Amino acid sequence: MIETPVFIDWIYLAQTHAAELPLVGGTIRAKSDKVEHLEVDGVKYLVMSNDKEKAAPGYTISSIQHQGSHDTKVITRCEGSTVTLSGNVGRLDRPDNIFNYVLDETITKASAVVNQYGLPSFTAGTCHGKSTLSEHDRDLGLWTEWTGAVMRELHVTQNFSTGSEAIAKEVMNYMGGLRAARIAKGRYGDESIVFGHLARKGKRMHKAIVVYRKAAEMLAHAKGQEAKKRVKASEEYQLAHETGLVRIECKWGTDYLRDNKLRFIGEATMTNIISLFKAETNFLLNASPDRTARVIADLPPKVRSAALHWIRGDDLRLLMSRATFYRMIKALAHYGIDASEPRRVDGRPNSEAALQCMLDALPVFELRPLVIPDWYVLPEIRNAA
Repeated sequence: MIETPVFIDWIYLAQTHAAELPLVGGTIRAKSDKVEHLEVDGVKYLVMSNDKEKAAPGYTISSIQHQGSHDTKVITRCEGSTVTLSGNVGRLDRPDNIFNYVLDETITKASAVVNQYGLPSFTAGTCHGKSTLSEHDRDLGLWTEWTGAVMRELHVTQNFSTGSEAIAKEVMNYMGGLRAARIAKGRYGDESIVFGHLARKGKRMHKAIVVYRKAAEMLAHAKGQEAKKRVKASEEYQLAHETGLVRIECKWGTDYLRDNKLRFIGEATMTNIISLFKAETNFLLNASPDRTARVIADLPPKVRSAALHWIRGDDLRLLMSRATFYRMIKALAHYGIDASEPRRVDGRPNSEAALQCMLDALPVFELRPLVIPDWYVLPEIRNAA
């Protein structure tokens, strides 16, 4: 068994090819009256200009869905000389994506997909200094650019074992209480947490972190009872369920990729990707759980504040009316908390002991990078044409 690496789970690639590189094959679809067709040696090209002598030959494929087995889809598009591809290309024709490929393998698979439509592979091109530099470029040291493919969006992922689904839920409860600096947070039950804003219509995503339980996600994507039964019977689901698999996924948009020297595939490396991933997720993986906060996590909202004050050592009689105080005392007693006196009072050792018993009863968890079992083998990557 080997440790799960950080891997690529989704990619959006684009490359504008040189005019002397013809794009052949595919379906020609004119999008306006200004678009003309040019035939050279029996091959039809789409000309994006009325001037045939100056026009760069190419053709248009409008958002073709490359449909693989197991309901996987990758969107390919070609307009003129620009070829784009977006999707989880690593999962094509695979029943699951518990584990996936690193960057160079993902790009190789993406090239193999566009090659099927007669389109050229995604390449790094050559590096040269920028002809003009903005103040932003100077501040970040972005002195060069590449002529080849660029990444417009990238999702980077790592799997973690918690020990069981019950502990995985406890981990989600803990992470749900964390905050990332200057990043908004949204929570969806005990199944997923989002730090930041995901891409939505009319607005680009800069960066976001999504944390979710993989076993629950696999079932959510299975439509119908029969499909859910097949998922539950699979070795992949059993692995996710038995290990309490929690996935942490960084989603990076165009601006983030540019600012961190990941825009051009010619300069992007897995070493840099892994370094950025660890820096972005550090607050999730290296923070020490606040166990006292976890004691009150499942209490009803009406008594949660009173319980937290008591745990901190506050005297509840000074914080609320007499009627509310006695009502809170009675409510907290149902959860094993005697809040009639402040916790830190000399001569009341039992209150400290009671709290310690509650802390000791909490599940202990540790996130460990999930190891790839011997029976799980990623299909070999074949070089694109």
